[in-house]
Amino acid sequence: MSDAVKTVVKKGRKRKQPQISNLYITLYGEYDGVGMGCLSDDSLYLTQRGLARLCGVQNAHIGTISTDWHTDKPRIRAIKARLETVNENRPSPHRVMSHKGRIQHTYDMAMCRAILGYYAFDAGRQTQPEAEAHLRTYDGAGLEAYVRHGLSMGLTPAEGSLAQPIRFQPIADEPEIPVPQADALSDMIRAYYDLSFMMAQAYVAWLSTLMQRAAWNNRLGLYVPLRAFLTS
Repeated sequence: MSDAVKTVVKKGRKRKQPQISNLYITLYGEYDGVGMGCLSDDSLYLTQRGLARLCGVQNAHIGTISTDWHTDKPRIRAIKARLETVNENRPSPHRVMSHKGRIQHTYDMAMCRAILGYYAFDAGRQTQPEAEAHLRTYDGAGLEAYVRHGLSMGLTPAEGSLAQPIRFQPIADEPEIPVPQADALSDMIRAYYDLSFMMAQAYVAWLSTLMQRAAWNNRLGLYVPLRAFLTS
């Protein structure tokens, strides 16, 4: 079967369709902002955005590599030359795959190393230190190891895989906050206040009783101090 990408014309716009292939995505994940995955033949890949992140460039820069793949531009010649050094040749730098209804542009490990090498050493003024650092770190089989590790850490199962059940995490008991106790001086002042109020009530009641029991001509003598106390 041809690996050419089919296109659909809809309202004047061309929309890429997944390539006709027996391959499909079995694992997909994003680790440290890098999209990556595994195909049904156990080959690994990076997404276009993931590869751009490792190269230290914008996503569109990786996309134009595919656009210019069949041209004779210096960038394309440099990347193809790197592929030839490892006896690799590609009709297209990426495969168009579908995962959960979304299109993915997948770049295999040989292509990723070739593009990383270009941005690390061959891009002239566009050379990126991030690409060189990642290429040296993941040289040889290191890139495959990085992707497998990333998939184990940021795994997103493909369609049909069973999701892991939610685990119950009990909430720890909150420590009791001790209620601050009033000091002895405050207790003593409050006790004196309560006692004074009770004594005043008793005194008023006593004066009232005396006034009621006193003779009429003597009530004036009790009424005056009682009124003075109540209005003070």
